Amino acid sequence: MKFIKYGVTLSRLKEEEIEMVRRWRNDPVVVANYAFRDHITPEMQRQWFRSINNKNNLYLVIHYREQAVGVINLKNINWEEQTAESGIFIPYKEYHETPVSAIVSFLTTEFLFKLFNWKAVHAHVLKENKPVQAFVRQLGYELSRGQEEVENQEYSLSREKFEKLAPRIKKAIHALVGDQSAGKCIIEPCDDQDELAIFLEELAKKNMHTLKTETTEEGRVYFFD
Repeated sequence: MKFIKYGVTLSRLKEEEIEMVRRWRNDPVVVANYAFRDHITPEMQRQWFRSINNKNNLYLVIHYREQAVGVINLKNINWEEQTAESGIFIPYKEYHETPVSAIVSFLTTEFLFKLFNWKAVHAHVLKENKPVQAFVRQLGYELSRGQEEVENQEYSLSREKFEKLAPRIKKAIHALVGDQSAGKCIIEPCDDQDELAIFLEELAKKNMHTLKTETTEEGRVYFFD
């Protein structure tokens, strides 16, 4: 499964990629942004992958300029309430002063709301991490009620707030990347036996925001604006 728009590709995390992700997650640059800071061993990583490779989690590898540069995730998905917690990390410092994180976060929020008719997303940010707090606020997130004194604070973004801010943010992204192509959600042949991919494809089929569909060599493609 892939999501493509704004010059980035987000692909569903595969088992053969988890060692790469483990190395990224153990990088001091990444560790500093997490409450859990213990060194992650290969066995811990395998156990973790088994625990998240299911319908309640969506972990995506970020590809930018044909290079894998980080991970964005939706975890603890509640399909009945249509809520999830979002997180992102990019270990490469050369991308930290670029808009890549903002574009990837915006794209993820966009396909949740447009393709899958989501209600809200949440993100946790350490109270001491002022730069990331500023970043999520720029995307429209607000500190959740009762989180002022919490160490790992929850921020929330509603669909209504997103739709209000989206046109301005999208215009800025288009100006940066020079690409106004429609977004694509690709269900690859290898996804045909995958529980989450099957479930998400059914949601996309029902959603009025899907522009069109077509079948290509890559798989079944759902377009969204």
